[in-house]
Amino acid sequence: MTQASTDSRIAGRGGLARRWPQLIAVVGIAVASTLVVVLGHPRLQSPDLTPILEASTPIKIHLGAAVICLALGAIQMASPKGTLPHRLIGWIWVGLMLLLAGTSVFIKVIFPGHFSYIHLLTAWVLLITPLAVMAVRRGKVAMHARFMTGLFYTGLITAGAFTFLPGRILYRVFFGG
Repeated sequence: MTQASTDSRIAGRGGLARRWPQLIAVVGIAVASTLVVVLGHPRLQSPDLTPILEASTPIKIHLGAAVICLALGAIQMASPKGTLPHRLIGWIWVGLMLLLAGTSVFIKVIFPGHFSYIHLLTAWVLLITPLAVMAVRRGKVAMHARFMTGLFYTGLITAGAFTFLPGRILYRVFFGG
């Protein structure tokens, strides 16, 4: 499927309906940024990778998969749809998103030893990712695009913004403490 045919299937929907994942991401980033400033009084510093190096294996795998997914997802958003590179990168992205969600099951630092509210995103990613793949395989390109866009903005951007809250590893990497 070409870029134009994919976009034309999505273009029929209202502007706000097409942009809800981006809006969620903007709100999530705004809330997380406000909490960082209010709770942490941060001063940006040169990154100290010690908290990552001292983290558990699931956290390291999770972070690595997240960074790669973020880069590949940005490429996917900007690239022509339906091409062979789009499909190949997409399969890699799907595998990494499932790895990302899978490793999050073993990360229980917010409520030590217990699942937290962030694990709702784990369940959502594990449900929506296969549905997005099934949608495109059944020719439902617009549904696939909505699911994948939602995964990128909500599952990566918004969730990623909350990793910068005080006490979290990425907060310590960039702001100290």
